Amino acid sequence: MIIRTFLMVFFLTFTLKIYAQFNVDEQSGEDNYYSENFLRFDNHTYRDNVKTVLLHPKDWPIAAPFIVLNDPGSTLELHFDILDSALGNFMYEIIHCDYNWKKSALDVQEYIDGMPSDYLTDYDYSRNTFQKYIHYSLEIPNFNMQLTKSGNYLLKVFDYDNGDLILTRRFCVTENIVNVNARVKQATLVQQRYSHQEIDFSISTSNYQMTNPYSDLHVEILQNHTWENRLSGLEPRFVKESTLDYDYDGPNAMEGLNEYRLLDLKNTRFNGAGIASVTYTAHQNHAYLELDKSRASKTYLQNRDLNGWFYVSTNLSGPNSAALDADYVHAHFSLKQEKPLSDGDIYVYGALTDWKIIPEAKMKFNQLELKYENTLYVKQGIFNYMYAFVKDGELKPDIGRFEGSHFETENEYSILVYHRPLGLDYDRLLSIKTMTFPPEE
Repeated sequence: MIIRTFLMVFFLTFTLKIYAQFNVDEQSGEDNYYSENFLRFDNHTYRDNVKTVLLHPKDWPIAAPFIVLNDPGSTLELHFDILDSALGNFMYEIIHCDYNWKKSALDVQEYIDGMPSDYLTDYDYSRNTFQKYIHYSLEIPNFNMQLTKSGNYLLKVFDYDNGDLILTRRFCVTENIVNVNARVKQATLVQQRYSHQEIDFSISTSNYQMTNPYSDLHVEILQNHTWENRLSGLEPRFVKESTLDYDYDGPNAMEGLNEYRLLDLKNTRFNGAGIASVTYTAHQNHAYLELDKSRASKTYLQNRDLNGWFYVSTNLSGPNSAALDADYVHAHFSLKQEKPLSDGDIYVYGALTDWKIIPEAKMKFNQLELKYENTLYVKQGIFNYMYAFVKDGELKPDIGRFEGSHFETENEYSILVYHRPLGLDYDRLLSIKTMTFPPEE
């Protein structure tokens, strides 16, 4: 009897330990949010040596991570580097979420056909680079793991040996079973007219039964496919037969902002666009960017950009080998400022910072040269960026403080339509509609 009790206690303790090791999630509580191993249902990297994380449709590096359910030709690619020479024993899991990025009530076997977790087996070592790294890649869905439900998903990569989290990335799976008619135009309200863009749209449900769209339907609008400044909470203005109308004046408007600044780091031997000089010292590449200035009071200037995103590239290798041949560079940013700000801080902002205000992107004031400075360690490629101002005591960045905001700015918008009918325990993603402003000819 004593031996049986001991074995039961041992088994229970061992099981709980394994569960805790590989299931660190939102149940950990808010007190653990700032711990390194707290699972964030967001795009996040958990180690300093994890760099250049990309999740995008296959062969489409600057597109949103959206795929179509049960479409064999619709897959995602995950890429990331570990700045280390030791091979990691990494695994990945996929977690189904509701429209608001909370873990859904579905069990893993209800949305995955195949293995609930699997190893990352596709990797390779960098070639001819000063910074040594291991490049990992993954395709989703794959032979071992097929998705059976639409909606929001979180991809989690973790270390099998100790359960430590490596990275998390959001992606969406749509069914595309309702039609969304949309257009983006200059804002209607006078106070927004020269700085905002208005997204008017309607949803046709003629091929889909919807009982109560005011309570069961959720619509999210993304600008340049980032979730950080999404527009949500819109309800239909009215319902006419099978059409839901969202033609508002004001609530559906977003700041147009400005075209992104360009950084061309494809070649470490010559000065690309936005670079004043490049140097090589102590086995490290350095790129000193041209001195940037505030654009807040300047008129709009059309300039083709990547809408804040980046892609890996080098002039010395082919497009399929850049992931392994591209080296890392210390990119030195600088922004002209006559005196230090007394009411907040300035950050480098864009996809290169995961669209977040992060400590390593914070700029410091140089008293001698009267400018703000910062250095980021990035992989060779083409980058877009802006300067974000964060007022003391606030969390939301103010992009317009140094970049300005114009209704003419070229942006990409995505409208995501979620529905949870009565009796269903998850949010279906019925449609994703993507369009640009100005419209492509």
